[in-house]
Amino acid sequence: MPALKISYSNTVFYLKLTLVFLGLFALVMIFLSAKKLDPSTEIPFAKDIDFATLDDGLTKPIYSSMTNSGDEVRISAEQIISTEKKDIALIKSAILRIFSVSGSDLFLSSDTALLDKGKKNLIFSKNVILQTNDKMEITAPKIFTALDKTLIQADGPIKGIFGNSNIEAGKLDIIKENASSNLVISFTKGVKMVYNPGKSF
Repeated sequence: MPALKISYSNTVFYLKLTLVFLGLFALVMIFLSAKKLDPSTEIPFAKDIDFATLDDGLTKPIYSSMTNSGDEVRISAEQIISTEKKDIALIKSAILRIFSVSGSDLFLSSDTALLDKGKKNLIFSKNVILQTNDKMEITAPKIFTALDKTLIQADGPIKGIFGNSNIEAGKLDIIKENASSNLVISFTKGVKMVYNPGKSF
């Protein structure tokens, strides 16, 4: 009888061990079979969906791509809705992130934005905020950004913080020519900058 108990215990132990290994094998197979999503140069919800069919809106669209200068662009939103214009859609609660290979990342958000499918650009409006990871935060009535290249433009009034300075300007251009170049931030048209040593970002 004791020998039978030992044999039964061994069988249960090896059966449990086999099930654990089968589970691990299944997990490995799932990860190996999963395809990595490559960044696309097209806008998925602009490429695959006719804007005319978006009357009720598409919720939580996501977009990822690479610019011609090698920076990664990510866009998320609450909703995208068609407009009266064929290639233009309205985006609610738009968020754009640009991860630059040079290390200067950009974050742009607004209550609304217009997506132009043909021109591959976004125009942010209503509570627009632009931030960088190197101590810049500005607001503007509207900010334009391209989706196929690293280019952001805004017409004033532009106000905000740049490092330890308060800044005002009539125009802002952020551009990167190619993968080997750095991000260029240019304020023009009536620029006023006041240094504030006690201010920290």
